[in-house]
Amino acid sequence: MRKIETDFLVIGAGLIGSGVAMGLARQQVDRAIVVDLDLAGEWSSSELNAGGVRATWSQKVNLLTSKFSIEYFMQHAEAVGYRDCGYLWLHRPETWTGALKAREMHVAHGWDVDVLDVAGLKNKVPFIDKTDDLVGGLFGKKDGLVNPNRLKEHFREIAVAKGVQLMDGVWVTGATAPGTHSDAWTIRAFQFSGLLSSEHKKRILSENPEQLGSESGEWLEIKCKNLVNCAGAWAPHIAKLAGYACPSVPVRRQISLFHARDVDLNQYGMIVDPSGVYFHPESIYGLSGFATPGEVEGYNFQYDAERFFEEQIWAPLHERATVFESLKHVSGWAGLYENSPDHHAIIGAVDGQKNLFEAHSFSGHGAMQSYGVGVALSELMVKGRYESLDLNELSGARFANGRTIPGETWVI
Repeated sequence: MRKIETDFLVIGAGLIGSGVAMGLARQQVDRAIVVDLDLAGEWSSSELNAGGVRATWSQKVNLLTSKFSIEYFMQHAEAVGYRDCGYLWLHRPETWTGALKAREMHVAHGWDVDVLDVAGLKNKVPFIDKTDDLVGGLFGKKDGLVNPNRLKEHFREIAVAKGVQLMDGVWVTGATAPGTHSDAWTIRAFQFSGLLSSEHKKRILSENPEQLGSESGEWLEIKCKNLVNCAGAWAPHIAKLAGYACPSVPVRRQISLFHARDVDLNQYGMIVDPSGVYFHPESIYGLSGFATPGEVEGYNFQYDAERFFEEQIWAPLHERATVFESLKHVSGWAGLYENSPDHHAIIGAVDGQKNLFEAHSFSGHGAMQSYGVGVALSELMVKGRYESLDLNELSGARFANGRTIPGETWVI
């Protein structure tokens, strides 16, 4: 068994884990390690998302965290693939009052959002011609898109340049908390030798094994002063090993690529229909997703292909625009959201545990908040307090203390 010692061990190297690594590096942390089963993230939420970034939220903590992050993306637009193509939210009468109220908060905090009536909608997006059920729309000017892979690599480059170590092929199987004779966590993990196949990775990620049998590789014992759970949809697994309860669950989300023969989407940004279907240009295609109601919890990566596209994507879109009646399905994929009970992220020190921290359960908004979370959580761990952003209300202790956050109205 190989023994390793470090000050900070981050479990999970997706956008959040990589953002935390970047944050720690900027805090001049001398020893930090980030481990993941697959640094490439083939099955991770970071690689299987739509790339949308927005500060148009109805809860202030989400607005400010996303705004802080997107302002950084603006400064490094080429490196992270940021485009300020905007988010256009279409509204029916029943959601209009709440949307306008949320806009007041956006504008008050410096996030510019235009109000459009139906005529304004048609002028901005002429191909949307079925508007009888609409009352208007809101357009977040600086909301937009990033390249998730480029953003993740940007965080990692900063971290590695300052000495953070990334370890690939590592699966955590056990954790022992600090005790009376030690102030360090002891983590048991297995590092696979060689590259794992796609199916092998998916099997491990789906089954969450604590015993690995006769795999090829070596066992690791990692002692760390601070442990950070950034495992995304696998955060409940890590929480269980670390001896605390995580209330979040993994839920499948599907995304389709389609060919829109009769309209060029490249001049538009993200558009969100009142049905919950969203779409934006993706290379020469359109990309669209939808959170299927009643989706069963679990590690399900099965894409339902034509059936999902026709029933959940094409049906609402062709009711919105004549040009969408001739859409052609190209391909698609399924990834995982990790949903907390109130669908807000869980960030901060784990209540009742020594030197244990977490950042997960973003319910689909990890990419757009990754920079802010990385900066803020690193401040908390190193300085003992939040400075750039106050994320105290996102502590996991809120569920036991009855301080859950009201649900978002701006959800896709």
